[in-house]
Amino acid sequence: MTQLGQSGGDALVELFGRTKVVIGVVHLAPLPGSPRFDGEAVEAVYQRGLDDARSYLDGGCDGVIVENHGDIPFAKPDDIGPETAAYMAVVSDRIRRELGKPVGINVLANAAIPALAIASAAGAGFIRVNQWANAYVANEGFVEGESGRAARYRAKLRANGIRVFADAHVKHGAHAIVAD
Repeated sequence: MTQLGQSGGDALVELFGRTKVVIGVVHLAPLPGSPRFDGEAVEAVYQRGLDDARSYLDGGCDGVIVENHGDIPFAKPDDIGPETAAYMAVVSDRIRRELGKPVGINVLANAAIPALAIASAAGAGFIRVNQWANAYVANEGFVEGESGRAARYRAKLRANGIRVFADAHVKHGAHAIVAD
């Protein structure tokens, strides 16, 4: 897997030391600012995320990806508040520091810019973006890939070492160009 804009180098080998990996997905509880956040102490949210990550790694996963899965219904990228990035950065940094394995970030839905900010702040090695280059229609509405903006933002952060793992065709939407 070669990073866009760079030659050579396999992202999986560079991050995990092998070409085939298993990545556990830490589904965070609802975060402050999301509709389902019930006022739970954020320390409990952080601890649950850390415990879930530890379980994945103890079970043989090579690393984890942290995502705001509890923030249903998901917002479009420009509607995600800075509080999401702040809380996700804290828990992701705690997971990386305590467990010492590769950590990635996925901000739902398709929010590459906040994911890069979180990854940069937390020392994460990669982000996941559902749709990198194309546009699709999903339950959040019309969502466009953010590759141009995200690549520029990553360069602005001087975070070109953060890898981007992206879907070719997101499974949670329809693509007008290919009529799927």
